Amino acid sequence: MSTTRGTIGFEHVGIGTALSHNRLAVPPNQRDYSWEDRHVLALFQDLSKAIDASKSAYFLGTIVLTGAKATKGGDLEVADGQQRLATSTILLAAVRDYLHARKDDMLVNSIETDFLFTIVRETRQRSPRLTLNVNDHAFFEKRILSRPDSPDRKVEPKKESHQRIERAAVLAEEHVKNVVSPHADKNKVEVLNKWIRFIEEAAQVILLRVPDDMNAYVMFETLNDRGLRTSQADLLKNWLFSQADDRLPEAQQKWSATVGCIESLGMEDVLITYLRHLTISLYGHTIEREVYEKIRDKTNGQGPALSFLEEMEIGANDYVAILTPNHTKWNQYHKNILKSIGALVELRPTPLRPLMLSVSRKFPPKEAEITFRMFVRWTVRFLISGGMRSGATEEAYAEAARKITAGDITKASELLQAMKDQLPTDREFEAAFSTARVSQNYLARYYLRALELRCKGQPDPEWIPNDDVVINLEHILPENPDQNWPAIDAESAGAYYKRIGNLVLLQATKNSLIGNSGFNQKRAVLQASAYELTKEAGRKKNWGISEINERQQRLARLAVDTWPLGF
Repeated sequence: MSTTRGTIGFEHVGIGTALSHNRLAVPPNQRDYSWEDRHVLALFQDLSKAIDASKSAYFLGTIVLTGAKATKGGDLEVADGQQRLATSTILLAAVRDYLHARKDDMLVNSIETDFLFTIVRETRQRSPRLTLNVNDHAFFEKRILSRPDSPDRKVEPKKESHQRIERAAVLAEEHVKNVVSPHADKNKVEVLNKWIRFIEEAAQVILLRVPDDMNAYVMFETLNDRGLRTSQADLLKNWLFSQADDRLPEAQQKWSATVGCIESLGMEDVLITYLRHLTISLYGHTIEREVYEKIRDKTNGQGPALSFLEEMEIGANDYVAILTPNHTKWNQYHKNILKSIGALVELRPTPLRPLMLSVSRKFPPKEAEITFRMFVRWTVRFLISGGMRSGATEEAYAEAARKITAGDITKASELLQAMKDQLPTDREFEAAFSTARVSQNYLARYYLRALELRCKGQPDPEWIPNDDVVINLEHILPENPDQNWPAIDAESAGAYYKRIGNLVLLQATKNSLIGNSGFNQKRAVLQASAYELTKEAGRKKNWGISEINERQQRLARLAVDTWPLGF
């Protein structure tokens, strides 16, 4: 990896190669080892899937190194990526431990020499290839890097990060056993050799080195999120261009047109978000770090690459449209779809976007109009009941989006049938609504305005977004009750302050007048409101926990009618 002073050098390498070619040190001010079981297992399971599928590469993101100035334990400091490096080292050490138990000294020495230690010629001592921060390294070196028969392995964890390292080591040991258990004894070592080669060569990272005179921590403070996204987009562009061959200008034009269209939304990191959502709509469930890998596997060759670029360019216009109610695409649709899209923009259901994209691309206008209205109702039910971002729900959304793109689902009723097991039922929705707290004021205002319209018998209440800036949200029971609320303690106020049953709509001027007043002072203002649900609250003689619960149960029953499940 070549760098010059004042520039950034980079390599596209396996994470094992990043370890074997460098001496790396986590600076003292970097955080301790923080990965919990779920993070460790996710990495191990992702590697298993990639190896079982015989994939040539699996992308792990970006690792940032900065030139160290005689730091103890290494020549390069890890500015970003220590968790992946440490966990990969733990897995390699677990493979070493398994081979050690088999007395395969040659492979044990190979793993230690290549990935765990290096020889410092000046001191004639072994030095770890990865040194963690001052809190973790002594424990890491004894528990992970030392051999199983070393007395050092009996070290006890003294910090939470030590316990996490210990758990990662146990999970790695179990994972190695699970990897080899299906295989005959004579094949177990070759299976592990396959894993070592994959970690060394195919579990790939973008390795960036920032020179000593540049501030890596300022430059890459958001790299965990944004670096992965930028790297994947760049990798994908380079891959598609490489496949285009003599049609490179055509590929470049389609890529540029896509980027220009998508970036008109003015949203941060929107390109890789769009690429992920497009990938889901075409190929099914895809987590963010798999976007480049999945598209690459589907676009091997000039024809497939250009076909994908064509899909990408056309899909970009639809993606912008589902986030823009006044987009020209909707000119050929009934005006009702604009109202549904406006409500969805207000509600911000990001996990639903791949499904919205597939519907906008494939459904005829009438079916799309019905479906987008369903989406508004589903979104509210998920926001109240939870589960919109659960793995099962996102996978169901993804599979439905793929089926729509493939032509297996062609209308709203078929989509409802496909999703019915994932959607909150009326009973579940009412129960969740009766105890729900709302922290985001824009959501609370939307819920109350829709409920108000349903209470008054007006049609289509779910279409109304919060575009009326003179309407404010009033918390009848204040967050910090004073002498005006002698019957309410601070703990109860904290628990019930943001309950939907405690919230009403008021004109901005009236809201500013009643502030922290007691309920007796607020009642007159509430009763004078033009909003029926606000008036109802003002008719109460007292206001406390029982009144909030009673009102919220009433609103919950109304909510089932306001956001029905079907169409």
